[in-house]
Amino acid sequence: AQITYPIHPYKLYIMRKALWLLPLVALIPITSSAEGTDEGALWTEIGIQKSINKQWKVGLETEMRAEKEARWSIGANASYKPIKYFKMSAGYYFLYRRYPTEDKPHYDKDEGLYDGYNHNEKYWSPRHRLRVDATGTMKFAGWLRISVRERYQFTRRVQTEYTRTKYRIDGTIKDGNGNFIGYEWDDPETGVAIKDAESDNVLRSRLKFEMDKKGCPWGPFVAVEANNSLNIGQKMNLEKVRTSIGCEYKLNKQHSFSLAYIFSALIHDDEDNHNRLHERIHVASLGYAFEF
Repeated sequence: AQITYPIHPYKLYIMRKALWLLPLVALIPITSSAEGTDEGALWTEIGIQKSINKQWKVGLETEMRAEKEARWSIGANASYKPIKYFKMSAGYYFLYRRYPTEDKPHYDKDEGLYDGYNHNEKYWSPRHRLRVDATGTMKFAGWLRISVRERYQFTRRVQTEYTRTKYRIDGTIKDGNGNFIGYEWDDPETGVAIKDAESDNVLRSRLKFEMDKKGCPWGPFVAVEANNSLNIGQKMNLEKVRTSIGCEYKLNKQHSFSLAYIFSALIHDDEDNHNRLHERIHVASLGYAFEF
């Protein structure tokens, strides 16, 4: 006998996933008020897509992020849409990230006392990224589109060399009464340091609501995304919550523009103090897409 479902299984999955992601919105006021750093950023993106047929598309895209640590990327992707409300895609991206100048305190290995600091010069580090997406959508009332996207993301940072100068304390300076007034420093030593290669596995789950009304060029949207670590020993730890609100404007069938505000909160454990740290980024995002 044929089994019938009151709701299609894939639609039921989208509804369940939406119910799981929606509570993440409650984290916004928590991360906004928690101790941490706030930074502003500008993200710009340009994409080109070519339709092979009704099911297949290929594309190229590049992005520049102007923030505390600037990042540039370029990549290629392909998508396959077997049915109207389900799409799969995969892509490769090359990322080039800048690390800022940094001073790190140094402690004597034997006594554990402060004996100077290391000054790391700014440098650029290349990364290779692969991603695989699966996106399901539902449409309500002829204008509201709800989508859930699951993205597996693998990033490999290659080994990088950078310049490090070591400043070490040779002794202390005291006044006539024996009170400490400063340090005597050895001559600084400049050499090459190495940033080891590292791999990162992440599952990114996104819930998006957008207006998609036939004949209307405007498409306002709101979305929330959770990044969970898949690295060994991480146990699906929540690393980042990202929310966005914006609008897409379709000038015609080929050209479209987007403008959005993105709030990104990085959440991780401080190994020394065992406290939750929240690093917040407020982003203005601009995008342009050309499709043919």
